[in-house]
Amino acid sequence: MGNRVDRRRFLQGSAAAAAGAAIAGTLPAQSALADPGGRGRGRGPADLVIRNGRVLLLDRHFRTAEAIAIRDGVVVGVGRDKEMRRFTGRRTQTLDAGGGTVLPGINDSHLHLGGFGLDYPPFTIDVDTATIEELVDAVRTAAADTAPGAWIRGQGWNDNRLPRPPRRTDLDSVSGDHPVVLRDFSAHAVAVNSVVLRMAGITRDTQPPTGGVIEKDSDGEPTGVLRETARDLIGPHVPPFTDEEVSNALDRAIDLLHSLGITSVTDPGIGLDRLALYERKARSGALGLRVNALLSAGTTLDELRSMLDAYEPPRGVDPRILRVAGVKIFGDGVPTAAQTAWLHEPYLDGTNGRLMMEGDTAEEQVANLHELIRTAHDAGLQIGTHATGDATIDAVVAGYLAAMRRNRRRRDLRHYVIHGDLTPRETLRTMARNDIGVNMNATIKYLLGRTLDPVLGPERTDYQWPYRSALDLGVRVSSASDASVTFPSWLQGVQSAVLREGRFGGVAGEAERITLKEALVTYTRAPAWQDHAERWKGTLEPGNAVDVCVVDADLLGADPHDLVDLPIAATVQGGRVVYDGEADARTKRIVNAGMSARKQAHGAACLQAGRCCCRLAEV
Repeated sequence: MGNRVDRRRFLQGSAAAAAGAAIAGTLPAQSALADPGGRGRGRGPADLVIRNGRVLLLDRHFRTAEAIAIRDGVVVGVGRDKEMRRFTGRRTQTLDAGGGTVLPGINDSHLHLGGFGLDYPPFTIDVDTATIEELVDAVRTAAADTAPGAWIRGQGWNDNRLPRPPRRTDLDSVSGDHPVVLRDFSAHAVAVNSVVLRMAGITRDTQPPTGGVIEKDSDGEPTGVLRETARDLIGPHVPPFTDEEVSNALDRAIDLLHSLGITSVTDPGIGLDRLALYERKARSGALGLRVNALLSAGTTLDELRSMLDAYEPPRGVDPRILRVAGVKIFGDGVPTAAQTAWLHEPYLDGTNGRLMMEGDTAEEQVANLHELIRTAHDAGLQIGTHATGDATIDAVVAGYLAAMRRNRRRRDLRHYVIHGDLTPRETLRTMARNDIGVNMNATIKYLLGRTLDPVLGPERTDYQWPYRSALDLGVRVSSASDASVTFPSWLQGVQSAVLREGRFGGVAGEAERITLKEALVTYTRAPAWQDHAERWKGTLEPGNAVDVCVVDADLLGADPHDLVDLPIAATVQGGRVVYDGEADARTKRIVNAGMSARKQAHGAACLQAGRCCCRLAEV
């Protein structure tokens, strides 16, 4: 459609509002929805009216409208433009959607929020350059802009693109007393300067750990390039980001997510220190996003119990802004070239993955997994378990069922499977009967495409992330980006769920395609159920919180191949405009970088190496 929201008419007084053209399929006049005196918190004119759009309520009847009225952060009316005039007053502002699509705010239901923000400047510099000289210039600029002695972190160098890897001699010339560590695009190698080599005690005589490489020059001295497990030699010396850095990165990430139309996230597997930061921000009104958190359960019963003993529920915080839902358990790895997911039938080369639990046998590991699940369930906590291989998924679902049957007082906790790549059809039926959800990743499907044929075989590659099968069998399916491995473009996720096309072309699982409307539900109404929040978010029905994403196009009429390129015109959270279609220069650079072929290649490389974002978030 291409109708960018004109900033001069973006927010107008009610006198400027005029009825837009009727849209086929909208609510008829006599069926206009309103919430008089209900959850809309009082009567009187609306604070904001969004008009001249195609409003998708995304309720169970997939009703549409032209306009929506908002008061005190709550939907008070939905209907035709002219019907919303009765909600306008002198102080009512009007947002002209310009004929675009108005839908509930997007809920990315598996996104590592803190780590996502730290992956970009100024916290991590981009060193994906064509020449060593350009890379050195980037480090020189960072050194000039950074406090003396502070660490300089970077990512993205590619020795397939560069004439050679960057060396300590390159970095030493511009870094001064700054320790420098630069991760390559695949996350399998780092380049460091001499300051870091000295910190780690790496000399010409240092032996690399098994599987690692310490590159050396013609004189036998380390060049500063460390590959595979040799990277672990510097790990203990690289300090974690400071609280201030994490806080600032969080603010930048939230601004970025708003520019993508995202208003809610589930941050899975966080520690109590990260929760404390979220709590401080929420209490002061500075947490600009709805955060549903899963605490890290660890991989042993002692770790889980220790965390539960130390946990204090957030106080003085609106649970619609920050809510601790439960815990995340880590089941297995990923069914990529890393072959770390646990399967019923081995990979094509005959190998197999295993559970991440303690235990000398698979039976002992499953028993320990079930004990973790039982303990969390008895504590009244929702459980999301990372499980990608079919054997792991079956073990997780069996653990959920055993815990639910043993302790029926803990009802409706809404346990779910995270990722669920290869969930067997019969297991999907069991999940549907017991209201166990699944959180899938269409953006990762796009990254991997058909690349797993040599690993899993074509049949399993086609089936991976069985959206169609799950929905047809009645399973509640949510979609998520798992950022940072994939960029949190929900439009790319919708496109992938509808088309099942990979980034290099080819269709991976035509039988598992779903419709556009179904895909939109997996980013809105279904995650609201996962968050125990379906009564107040996820649809634009009257009485619900007003989280809104405005897309500058007709989503339902667009060619699915074009979805990823559609612009976000506005984002409204709690009735307040948090993005008006004009991102700052830094946000634009991050979006462009995140959607670039280089960033996607980096994400795919991490996945193939077994470094899914759940693992990256723990580093």
